[in-house]
Amino acid sequence: MSNPTNFSDDNQLGRLRDIYTAVVDLLTGTKLAASTAEIGKLAAGAARIGIVLEDPHEVRVSKAIDASIGAYAAHDVVNDDDCSVTATYWTFPGMASAVGGYGEIDFATIFNETRNINPRLTLLLFNAIPTGQLTDNSANTNPLPADRAKYVGRIEFPALNKEAAAVASTAEASPSTTGNLPLFYKCAAASTSLFGVLITEDIFTQVATEDIEIALQVKHL
Repeated sequence: MSNPTNFSDDNQLGRLRDIYTAVVDLLTGTKLAASTAEIGKLAAGAARIGIVLEDPHEVRVSKAIDASIGAYAAHDVVNDDDCSVTATYWTFPGMASAVGGYGEIDFATIFNETRNINPRLTLLLFNAIPTGQLTDNSANTNPLPADRAKYVGRIEFPALNKEAAAVASTAEASPSTTGNLPLFYKCAAASTSLFGVLITEDIFTQVATEDIEIALQVKHL
């Protein structure tokens, strides 16, 4: 019989049999290695063996902005409804590879269908649902002191590009611009999402029901 630990004692057929058995064991998961020292040890409790390299992707979310009341004052919430019962937070799904996971936002864009305006807008991010003001065109109260454990940080977009009467208004935040990027975060224990509140730093007028879209370039860590 072949000897898997000493090939010099085996004939050629025995060696081939040992190689075949070793390959089958690896493919079926029966044996991963002779010892953990040969492949390195995973940290205790780690469950992310499938992620070896950074995992970049885009998370893109849009809202039809209410804007039915009129011009926004500085530090107002910019959102999808001016009713406190039905206004909703921004939800950015898939921000981690597993619940409670970590990530990094490296680049962010904001696209406003309303043309030829140049307010500065700020996105406040949380790893659980914020409890401050969500109602469109209301004074912002986020983050509330009670939301301390939820708060991730803020992305401060540069002023939107006021190009021309027919051109949508856009801005980009990156490590080389205003914006506080890169932004590192940890999702809540049972979630892979982040939640946002958009506010304006300036007075401006939005066309009612036109969309604002935010795209985040994300790495799972």
